[in-house]
Amino acid sequence: MKITLDDFDHKILQILEQNARLSYAEIGRIISLSQSATKERVMNLVDNGIIRRFSVEVDYRKLGYDLKVLISMKFKNDDFRKFTADLEKFPEIVTCKRVTGEYCLITECILQDSSHLENLIDRLIPYGIPTTSIQLSEISLQKIKSNTKRLKR
Repeated sequence: MKITLDDFDHKILQILEQNARLSYAEIGRIISLSQSATKERVMNLVDNGIIRRFSVEVDYRKLGYDLKVLISMKFKNDDFRKFTADLEKFPEIVTCKRVTGEYCLITECILQDSSHLENLIDRLIPYGIPTTSIQLSEISLQKIKSNTKRLKR
């Protein structure tokens, strides 16, 4: 079911993407709506599943995790199912996406250093063939436009 959003809804989503901790009153002031109207719109976005969750972005570097790595995995036979069943054994993996193409999965991992990466690779090899890419930097799409604004057509 497609849900149609108006300009206020898009503005609310833009604001919440940048800072989900703002109060309804603060959001309302920014977009010229009352606190109660803003709250009602946010709750409607939640109820309709457009906003799935409010989250926290952790600065892992301040916790001693200086390496972000993408690991693409190839599998043979039933090793894919074994790996996905054992994902909890890999706390370093913060996202895991099933993809089409040469690889079956692409994971994003947060690691302390290169020896931590080596240890993770050693633990992944029994499941399949890992290919690693170290993230050098991250380019923010919000510098260009917010995600919801780009999707609005």
